[in-house]
Amino acid sequence: MNLKKRRSSTIRRLHRSLGAIAAVFILFMVLSGMVINHSNGLGLDQRHVSQTSILSWYGLGAPEHILSFSVGDDWIIYAGSQVFLNDRQVSTTSNGVGAVINDHMLIAASGDELLLLDTNGQLIERQPWDAAEAGPIESIGLLTDSTVVLRSTDQLWLADAELLSWQPVDEVVSKPKWSTPESAPLTLVQNVKEHYRGEGLSVERLLLDFHSGRIFGPIGVLIYDLLALAVGFLSISGLILWLRGKRNGKRSNGVK
Repeated sequence: MNLKKRRSSTIRRLHRSLGAIAAVFILFMVLSGMVINHSNGLGLDQRHVSQTSILSWYGLGAPEHILSFSVGDDWIIYAGSQVFLNDRQVSTTSNGVGAVINDHMLIAASGDELLLLDTNGQLIERQPWDAAEAGPIESIGLLTDSTVVLRSTDQLWLADAELLSWQPVDEVVSKPKWSTPESAPLTLVQNVKEHYRGEGLSVERLLLDFHSGRIFGPIGVLIYDLLALAVGFLSISGLILWLRGKRNGKRSNGVK
């Protein structure tokens, strides 16, 4: 009889201890599940996380290099592989080397292509740099008559009026004005960094990862599995304690 009492007491202690932990877990799962079910209505898929610590946890670091080029009253900014017009992402490319404005069109140059944009940042065309004898684009500039000129492996290339063909030249009559990096306003650069990092993680994704435990990696999933098993144990132990209590109650009342 004493052995049965000790076993019953042990089960009750485990039931209470695990119950307190499981209650917090279940409450979190219920609340997060309800929010996730209404994420579209709450616009959580369109809202993005901006907290530096959370973004760093996901490996979404700030861009290693930021280059900014003045184009009229605006800025073309290269942040990693993203291209921004002021603080709005407009395209992607790699190894940005400069940008100019020509006839109300923005031309962003990277090592292997040109991005033609309108003044609102809409992509008009991607032009791959495929001159057979040329190396990668090193810089872009304008002549005094607004003709676009490129420099590639110590060779100058002039564009036609439509930017459809390029001709190598040994010398130019007027010295080109090359696009060179400049320091954009600090607030603009900060906005670019936030957009660069924040656009990669929505609030909905964060909640889903919390709800499943994936935010903590494989160990988080394992912990959630253990908590789920604890809830199962609570269900079974609670049923056992209830049946024992019911049986003991009948015995105390003289029912066999």
